[in-house]
Amino acid sequence: MNRWIVKALCVLVVMFNVFAHADEQQVNIAVAANFAQPVKHFAEAFEKKTGIKPIITVSSSGTLYAQIQHGAPFDVFLSADALRPEKLVAEGLAEKQTLRSYATGRLALVSRSGAPDSLNAFVSRKFDKPVAIANPKLAPYGLAASQALGTLPADTALPFRQVQGKNILQTYQYFTSGNVDDAFVAWSLVKRSNYSYLLIPDDYHAPIVQKMVIIKDSAHPYAARRFMQYLLSAKVQKSLMDWGYQSAGKR
Repeated sequence: MNRWIVKALCVLVVMFNVFAHADEQQVNIAVAANFAQPVKHFAEAFEKKTGIKPIITVSSSGTLYAQIQHGAPFDVFLSADALRPEKLVAEGLAEKQTLRSYATGRLALVSRSGAPDSLNAFVSRKFDKPVAIANPKLAPYGLAASQALGTLPADTALPFRQVQGKNILQTYQYFTSGNVDDAFVAWSLVKRSNYSYLLIPDDYHAPIVQKMVIIKDSAHPYAARRFMQYLLSAKVQKSLMDWGYQSAGKR
């Protein structure tokens, strides 16, 4: 076949794809609170690269999962765990072939009294205020914190009360506002701060594998796929450590 004909056909294919998806100029993203800061950064770069505008909704994984069950018009769900995206697939509410891990999170204990050497050292302190933890039923980082505290000796009596945030951002806000002096939060929230923190060993809790999935009957499936591809690109995955995460393929 004449090479000019081949080139012309390639141009036609590209033009067809452009026009076929011309109405997909946005993508509605539901993102777990722990990943709010990095996703906003990545979304800005994605929009510059593709012209597709990400519309971002932030909440706890559990709250977003419930909203999707009730028909919320999201295109992509970025959870702080693997369980909820997998449940959406099992319930027929998300596309199985799009289920992917996009990051692995780490848990940190931030403290106004200075970073303790260990959890054992932490619980030996005196506490005037409660310790903040995200609701373990809604927030995977709250569940991880509960599991980490469960590694303490069986006869350990926790010397503090707990106050629960509905998501990890609210939990962190309890700390930054001064309502508490200590909080279990995502490493990503404190890694770039001036606060002292203890990075909790990742064998103290189940792996915080964060998965994403495209919602079934998404109004913008093409834009959703492009956004997922962008998050899984080598450039983005390499930068995750700067935000307090490990890449999808590492622990």
